[in-house]
Amino acid sequence: MEEIQTNSPKKNFGVSFRVTRKRIIFGAVLVLLAALFFAFNPQLFFGGPGAEEPSFQLIDTLCYGVLLGACCVLCFLEVRLPYYVRAITGWAMLPILPLITFIAVDSINNTRIASFSFSTSLANYIGYLMVFALIFALCRRVWITAAAGGAIFLFFGIANYFTAEFRGAPILPWDIQAVSTAFSVAGGYRYEMTEQIAISLLLYILVCLICFRVCPRGKEHTSRRFRFAQRVGALTISAVLFLMIFPANILSDLGISVWAWNQKTSSKLTGVTAGFFANIQYLMVDKPAGYSAQKVKALEEEIEALPELDALGSPSKAPTIITVMNESMTDFAAVNPDLALEPDPQPFLHSLQASGKLIWGTASSSVYGGNTCNSEYEFLTGNTLSFLPTGSKPYQQYVDGYQTSLVSTLKSQGYRCVAIHPGQRTAWHRNTAYPYFRFDEFLDVTSFDIRRTLEHNLTSDASCYDQVIYEYEHRGEDPLFLFNVTIQNHGGYEDEDFPTTVRVKDTPGEFPETEQYLSLVKKSDEALEKLISYFSQQTDPVVILFFGDHWPNLETEFLSRLLGTDAENLGLTDIMREHEVPFFLWANYPLEAQKIDQISLNYLSGLLLRAADLEDTDYVKFLEYVRETFPVITANGMVDKDGCLYKTGEKTPYSEILNDYAILQYNNAFGKIEKREEIFLP
Repeated sequence: MEEIQTNSPKKNFGVSFRVTRKRIIFGAVLVLLAALFFAFNPQLFFGGPGAEEPSFQLIDTLCYGVLLGACCVLCFLEVRLPYYVRAITGWAMLPILPLITFIAVDSINNTRIASFSFSTSLANYIGYLMVFALIFALCRRVWITAAAGGAIFLFFGIANYFTAEFRGAPILPWDIQAVSTAFSVAGGYRYEMTEQIAISLLLYILVCLICFRVCPRGKEHTSRRFRFAQRVGALTISAVLFLMIFPANILSDLGISVWAWNQKTSSKLTGVTAGFFANIQYLMVDKPAGYSAQKVKALEEEIEALPELDALGSPSKAPTIITVMNESMTDFAAVNPDLALEPDPQPFLHSLQASGKLIWGTASSSVYGGNTCNSEYEFLTGNTLSFLPTGSKPYQQYVDGYQTSLVSTLKSQGYRCVAIHPGQRTAWHRNTAYPYFRFDEFLDVTSFDIRRTLEHNLTSDASCYDQVIYEYEHRGEDPLFLFNVTIQNHGGYEDEDFPTTVRVKDTPGEFPETEQYLSLVKKSDEALEKLISYFSQQTDPVVILFFGDHWPNLETEFLSRLLGTDAENLGLTDIMREHEVPFFLWANYPLEAQKIDQISLNYLSGLLLRAADLEDTDYVKFLEYVRETFPVITANGMVDKDGCLYKTGEKTPYSEILNDYAILQYNNAFGKIEKREEIFLP
């Protein structure tokens, strides 16, 4: 916008059409893109994606056509306005643009915007205004501000919509660092546009064209002082809003409260942008109450007084240790025994569980539908995401130096440690995190020695296990630890060429994504049987820990049927059910067989050490002590020994135990020079 010059000569109002080569090209490109968008997504206006009985949506189609027509008209329209009218219009558009963008982004994401209170709407609005003010300070053009701000937020809104659809959770602040991982697996999903996306995009193009036609374009003569004042004013507004949102945390005062245990529903209640900014508040890791080097030393002395842990296995020598963290693996039969599947997708797993020769049960994961790295972190370190900020990705945020873990415990006892994952090395920053854990070798998709086979374009579990066997057969004299993270069952269950072999009884074909997922699980079960069969024939001792990393994200209607309640409005009890995964410990030597009804992933490495009859650490001993009181501690909730359920962060009768855990975890992950290595190494 430019300085209002009251003494400048007035220009007459006028509207005319002006046809130029550039305008014709722009209009033609716009029409062509809109037509292609419509042609490749006819379902947009015929009932929407997934509609069983498509019907023509007259109002939506007319809206789409009218918006396209208006955009085309503006391409050729020449608007003559006096400068002061343009200036006033520009000033008026600046506060309107954030409001339009807010409505467009939340419409795309189907939030409950119509029921938002004034304070919730204001919380979202000031977030948009902060960014738009910053852009205007940089460019000082309303139409550029509209185009750039709209592009940023609409891209974010559309990406958030698909992320929530595929993963079951919206984009969280530290997902930004995982963008390369997201692109590496993005091809496995089907991207179906919606009416809201199509109409919002056209609406915003129209708004940008209006701003270009009726707002100042920067050609008018203004003083340098006034242009500087404009930039400083806009930058000041942006800075003040930034300070209000973050250090002052005005979002909390406006009633924005994040549900860490159900981010998808939380986003619908708070609005997409307010929810995203509110999550940023939780990124800093604060020291637990009472944390000090002296307190850590005192806890070390208390742990030393605890009784030693009994071994759960009796190998003849240090066994080969194999851990399989299976992608998107869960057991729906354990979640709902009344759910009938034809055939049983996991007959071998169920036969193992019935054998009476395992340590097995149900584990609780902190993540759902994705974020495999967090399950890895909890298992390897014994740390829990419960004490980390909402949305944390430890591999990217916190593992920036040597990290004591199960790997360091095993290496101190002579083990060679190898990580295997048939994805890209850089996914979830494993290429930097694994060396900090002190893995001796990391085999990614490019490093397999065996010939890989694929299932829905991803390395099969069978191939992963073939590589595990290859490593075992080519091991040296040192005992071996293999940490295998599979990828076969990764989300994107829409491969039309994949044969469906498992059906949901009574409703076959109604849930195609679920049935494709279950068919993949059946192949996983078959591969698992071959793995166990191979090692059951070996004479040297071998112990295998198998567990799922998280649930898959499937059709909402199926999840509602599985859980027996509306999957879009789950309470904490059912949220915890959505995070249950199977686990077992198997060995080709005697184990103290038992069923463990409830345990979280942070405790599994301690069980594994006991099953291998290896020396543990004071930290492992302490975790077993905590498990007696809290068998489940996750980022979503906690379950105590009496079966009482608490939201993460909620006060409990055992707050002192939890705070001691938080103190030791902080020392382990962030202690640096204050870290008591003696607690975390044998």
